[in-house]
Amino acid sequence: MSNDKVFRLLGMFFLALFIFNYPILSLFGRGEMLGGIPVLFIYIFISWSAIIFFTAQIVESKKNNRPK
Repeated sequence: MSNDKVFRLLGMFFLALFIFNYPILSLFGRGEMLGGIPVLFIYIFISWSAIIFFTAQIVESKKNNRPK
């Protein structure tokens, strides 16, 4: 695995740590509803989906500029 991928994956790890930590989650955990669904659940679902999507993009990316 290239160093670029390692640094990007570490960045995704720390981003996930930040967005799923107490101060950020408390912003959405106030009991408000959006379409009958708690805003906290919507935030967690969208954030988790984004983390999975971007992690998959990093892992599956291929370098096209390799010397032949």
